[in-house]
Order: sequence, then C-alpha cells, then structure tokens
Amino acid sequence: MTKKPRDHRAWTNEEIEQDSEGYLAAQVAFAEDRDEADRQRREADDLARFAEAFVNAGGQENEAGAAYKAHKNRRAAEAAAQENQEALIASQHHIRGNL
Repeated sequence: MTKKPRDHRAWTNEEIEQDSEGYLAAQVAFAEDRDEADRQRREADDLARFAEAFVNAGGQENEAGAAYKAHKNRRAAEAAAQENQEALIASQHHIRGNL
C-alpha cells in the first residue's frame, strides 16, 4: 500500500486494481483534507488581519486572539438569530396562507 493512502495521486495502477473502492475513498479523503487545509489557512489569515486591525485600533497584541474569538462568536450568534427570525416569518406566512 502507498505511504499516503489518503492521497489518490500516490496510488499505483496495481493498487487501484486491487482496491478500487479504497481508491475512490482516497479521492474523497484527499478532497476533504484539502478543504480542511484551505479552511485553516483562511482562518489563520482572518485572525492575522483582525489582529493587525485590533492592534492598530489600540488593542494589545496578546489580547487579539480572545477578541477575535469573541467577535466570531458574536457574528455567529447574530447570524443564528437572523436565521431564526427568517424561519419564524416564513412559518407565519405559511400558517396565514392556510387560513
């Protein structure tokens, strides 16, 4: 078996013939790994930009991480509240439409 079983590009033709399902699973795993690495890179970039802006606005560099996390949590809570409100409105319209 290849040294990188999650990287379908490293599989030999013989390995693919012996385990075609494994090869397909490796393709999926490779894509998931790539997507996760991209997500982590974006997250690190977002944190770096936030930290720079935070420090430029007068914040302490060692507090930037905690402030970023609080900012993300606040944005997530606002997004969840907005979705909840939209679902409530849609439900009310549906109920009124049936009356």
